Amino acid sequence: MLELSKVMDQVSAMSREIARRQARYRDLVNKARQALDDFDAVDDALLDKIAQAQAVDPTWRGARPCGESLNARFTPPPEAEDASLIGVDGSQIYPNRHGPALYYLINTGVILLRQGSGEAPLVNTRPQVFFTEDDLYDDNLNLLNAQVVNGLRESEEMRELAHWAGEERRHWGGDLARLILAMTDGPLLIWISEEEKSAAGEKAARERVRAYLQQLQNIQDSRAIPIGYVARPRSANVLRLLHVAQMASGEITKESVRASRYRALTDATLFNDLRPNQRTAPFSSTAQVNKTFAQEGQEICFFYLNVARDETAPRIARVDIPRWAAEQPGMLDRVHQAIYRDCEGADYPYVLIRAHELALVTYAERQELENMLAVEYLRLTGERLSASIKEELKGNF
Repeated sequence: MLELSKVMDQVSAMSREIARRQARYRDLVNKARQALDDFDAVDDALLDKIAQAQAVDPTWRGARPCGESLNARFTPPPEAEDASLIGVDGSQIYPNRHGPALYYLINTGVILLRQGSGEAPLVNTRPQVFFTEDDLYDDNLNLLNAQVVNGLRESEEMRELAHWAGEERRHWGGDLARLILAMTDGPLLIWISEEEKSAAGEKAARERVRAYLQQLQNIQDSRAIPIGYVARPRSANVLRLLHVAQMASGEITKESVRASRYRALTDATLFNDLRPNQRTAPFSSTAQVNKTFAQEGQEICFFYLNVARDETAPRIARVDIPRWAAEQPGMLDRVHQAIYRDCEGADYPYVLIRAHELALVTYAERQELENMLAVEYLRLTGERLSASIKEELKGNF
């Protein structure tokens, strides 16, 4: 149990530290916004510094401008265009050595909303239970960990998006004028863990990236636009770019690049001054995995968007989009407009709210699933399945 009386002094000290830190952050934000103005024009000198930063530190996760301005702000035309929005989300049950049986589950929820149609949204779930030894263990006979299952869930989400995008294009008779957004709750760039970068995990990581890229290509083939939506972005790619921009070329070293003067801030804080329905210029991530994506024609760009309606309460989201889509004339305005329209009422895309609700597997549902398994096993064998003592004790709290 937590005896709150014993941490009162620490809570008081933490409150003072947070207040002090916030004052320092406000000063840093002002300096960063000044740098954004100072280096607004994208020129060869800035691009050379970005190239230098990547050369001295290939793991540098900064930003590369996709346009001619760092601090441009955009608001789409007021004319509304009806679009088809496909939202997907997934949840999972991880393998549990203490449970009654070894298995994992991936549940994907999908919703299709046709703006302006007056039709009820189409919804679907796809639960999959994995329980064979081939499902559960890697090539080294290690039980799959949470990171691997998360990666498999991402692949299933993208597979569902590709399937529904193709079906929706066929629904419109192949009409390419219809805007179809295939939206996932999270970034489009997948994360490769240190374990996957090792010799033991490299093959599996390569296969995962290949499968993911194939689904992105399938979405592109249906002429839909893949979108990654990050509601509370913690990335700082643009701030790292500003840090490098403020250095002289001779000062750019691996150590200086990593020692960002804006380390405590996020890009969302930097762009917290966006007006409602306003977005930033597009950027591209310098992450190593994005180079692999670029080689397959799927380089990921991003912009920040204030989806709020209230001038005094900004809601800054990060929107990921492939470069091939971002470079289509007028496409960023169309995507921006469709997302902002779907955020009305909650400052969050309705299709992603519903996809999350559809995908979520509750603790009670997990218990019911395992009870079903226990009953069926008892019927087949006459024996009982049981969890470990540790697992059973958890159920008492």
